Amino acid sequence: EPKINLLRAALLIARLDNGEIEIEHYLKTVDSMAETIQSDLQPKATEKEKLEAIGRYMFEQSGFHGSRGDYYNRANSYLNEVIDDREGIPITLAVLYMEIANRLNIPLQGLPLPGHFAVGKIADGKPQTIIDVYNGAKVISQKEAEELVFNTSGVRLRNEHYQPATKQDMIVRMFRNLIGISNANEEPATVI
Repeated sequence: EPKINLLRAALLIARLDNGEIEIEHYLKTVDSMAETIQSDLQPKATEKEKLEAIGRYMFEQSGFHGSRGDYYNRANSYLNEVIDDREGIPITLAVLYMEIANRLNIPLQGLPLPGHFAVGKIADGKPQTIIDVYNGAKVISQKEAEELVFNTSGVRLRNEHYQPATKQDMIVRMFRNLIGISNANEEPATVI
């Protein structure tokens, strides 16, 4: 797990449809995003101020947003296209947000909520901070997370849903999303 480079792994998924993707270009792009944010921060900026700066940079200044009109487009699952088009689904926006935060020395965890992926900080199995990256990096309460999950998936949130996702879990979830999209778009087999 510590050896997994989440950003590189997420970009490698894009090779499914685009073998020509320049991985190094996108790695440098994310580094540059973090450097831009860092340059606007005060030297002793708090973690909260850094997270707010990431949110402002991504969702106000750079135009990143959650895909609403074409949510199940494969492009929303490919991190290079999310970076280029500024549009993604919860998990791809979460990966990008987490990777920028990591470069600013803020370790965040993926929160694999049923039907919706978020990021945050978990301590002793309880969420300390929940950030809904899909909705503009809004910090939400546990009650708001419960409502969001119920409205999205009809599932009542339980404590075990707050178990942080490993990097491997996140990559598997991205693949599962793509498999689901492929299965939904395939023509059913016919018997002759």
